Amino acid sequence: MKWKPITKAQLEKEVETQCALLSGQELACFTKIRVPYEPVKIDRWGKLESVFIVARKDEFIVFYEDIEDGFEIGKLNEFGIIVEYGANQFTIQHVVNQLFASNSYTSLVN
Repeated sequence: MKWKPITKAQLEKEVETQCALLSGQELACFTKIRVPYEPVKIDRWGKLESVFIVARKDEFIVFYEDIEDGFEIGKLNEFGIIVEYGANQFTIQHVVNQLFASNSYTSLVN
């Protein structure tokens, strides 16, 4: 089967499905950093392709890595391109807990 990039509609469904699994506190944290889906370029082995950003917290972005079928945390370079990223296949729950681990949920959502 040939790989195809995820569509915005497919991503919306994936985010909705994963948000339904979050605790109230986790959902409040994700809601606070969630942004309208924004396509950005990603450098995949020297080839520029597109992915969608779904959240931002400080200098970090959360995007869906459709080759790995999971969410990633990364940063944009000075040209607005993702050049460093992992292959973690995070869920939204993992992302929320990674980004908010050093703070209490209460202080972040109030």
